[in-house]
Amino acid sequence: MSYAINLYFNEEAEKSIINIWETLSLLGIGKCMSCLNGRPHITLAIFDELDLAQAREQLMHLAETVPVFSLKLLQVGMFPHNKGAIFLAPNLPDKLFQIHRDLHKMLGAWDEHSWDYYKPQDWYPHCTLSLETPIGEIPEVLRELLKIFQPIDITIEAIGMVSLEPIDYLCEFSLHQHMDN
Repeated sequence: MSYAINLYFNEEAEKSIINIWETLSLLGIGKCMSCLNGRPHITLAIFDELDLAQAREQLMHLAETVPVFSLKLLQVGMFPHNKGAIFLAPNLPDKLFQIHRDLHKMLGAWDEHSWDYYKPQDWYPHCTLSLETPIGEIPEVLRELLKIFQPIDITIEAIGMVSLEPIDYLCEFSLHQHMDN
């Protein structure tokens, strides 16, 4: 089983993204994101094997030391290979990359089990809107998305861990409440 470590957003931002998911699901192209028991998020890492108790402890510690912070989803992008993913990309403050590096350092014992494109130096932070989108249908999804997309202010409020396929929420920890811009 695979496990993802995710950053979660404030409720208003989640609702905005879920509205986009629902609009795109009406096209009937690719996976329906709102049908997967998923929440809008930015994934920091995915591991094929992980000591869940130790990962939970490390996430709790990280949440205690990282303050709530803001991002803005500014860009529409895509990974056309493999999964045919269409996503929103945030601005890229150092804080986001520092959290990512800290997490990978904390869970370094499982590095050989982590997915390569989530590792430091290869990671491209994003919030997925559409998965398994056939390449020939990406333009249609982008056309629909561009009709409704406006930049979205988000507040990163929590970090959590899920198992994948099916998605099962294993733990979530609120970030330190002092807002850091």
